[in-house]
Amino acid sequence: MKRFLTILITVIFFIVVIVLGLQNQQLVTFNYLIAQNELRLSTLAAIIFSFGFVIALGLGSYFHLALKMKCRQLNKLNIKQRRELNDLRDRIEKD
Repeated sequence: MKRFLTILITVIFFIVVIVLGLQNQQLVTFNYLIAQNELRLSTLAAIIFSFGFVIALGLGSYFHLALKMKCRQLNKLNIKQRRELNDLRDRIEKD
């Protein structure tokens, strides 16, 4: 359900950006480091939005993978400590 809501909000956000982009058709001059180009404002906004989305997706994926790796490491440690605890309980019961 959470994933569905996230996807729905993302799609709605993209639709709003497209609608706003269609209304901004004036030309603007975009200065690169070594050149300049005239683009429609909607095109420039779409390019910048896409770059931001890709960067956010990359960072989100990185942190998600880092958390999954940490979770896996802690689960292995948890299993090891449970095994040791059960061994100690068995020793106490035998004595």
